[in-house]
Amino acid sequence: MGFCMGVRRAVQIMQDEATPERPVHSVGEIVHNPYVVQRLSDGGVRQLPGPDEVDGDVGALIASELPTGRVAITAHGVGARVMEDLEATGLEIVDTTCPIVTRAQRYAQKFIRDGYHVLVLGDPGHKEVRGIMGWTDDASGKRRATIVRTPDLEAVGACMDSFEDGFPSKIGVMVQTTHKVEDFAEFVSNLMVLQRDRNFELHVVNTLCHATTGQQEAAAALARDVEVVVVVGGKKSANTRHLREVCEEQGTTAYHIESPDELQREWFEGIERIGLTAGASTPDYSIDETEARLREMLGA
Repeated sequence: MGFCMGVRRAVQIMQDEATPERPVHSVGEIVHNPYVVQRLSDGGVRQLPGPDEVDGDVGALIASELPTGRVAITAHGVGARVMEDLEATGLEIVDTTCPIVTRAQRYAQKFIRDGYHVLVLGDPGHKEVRGIMGWTDDASGKRRATIVRTPDLEAVGACMDSFEDGFPSKIGVMVQTTHKVEDFAEFVSNLMVLQRDRNFELHVVNTLCHATTGQQEAAAALARDVEVVVVVGGKKSANTRHLREVCEEQGTTAYHIESPDELQREWFEGIERIGLTAGASTPDYSIDETEARLREMLGA
């Protein structure tokens, strides 16, 4: 539980690079955890608008606000156009993109070069997914990718019906790195079921993060062994939300909190076994503070 490799790496790079006297300016939130963001801010990491908050050339906006200095790409990564815009500013770039996300971006790029249409199972509003989509424009500038929000038959069917030029003959399938492995398997299965009467080439790449998958498996095992699970992490963190879902799928009550202050004594009335886990962007100190508050509150 807690920081995954990608987040720990990004935070460490920021801490090594930034000081209050020589700050680094982050293009959007470093990670989806307000406490981590605040600590980094205290150490000299200043937050600028992210690509999703800017209508147009994010590089031009940053260049106008930051004539000199360094800009940092967050762990979630950015698309090709955003990267080009940032490079055009002439500012020094500190790239903290998670290597697993970079791998997913490279697969998306390769799919497009090889003539595939890319299907991405993921949240259209998530920074990582938007970044991956930013690598799926062909040589003419046309986007050759579609996001499918959920793996169910209805969502997959709606996607299949959306192609204006007919169903592509070559499909490359990817998934948001923080998704559940069961959802990805269901997505691929439903895609095959709906398209069983068509002749097409399907290339599936497992872009799930092994650390996230491991956290989900551990959370499921924990949930089967306790009566209530407390999941600690940022409310905007997709992988943390998925941990709560995984626990609830085991039939166990789960609460997603961002701060120990959110804990409520009545959640644990008559409960003898409590599980504690945390998302991939949750720092160790948040986990420790939550455990300490639980022990104090319940006399454990």
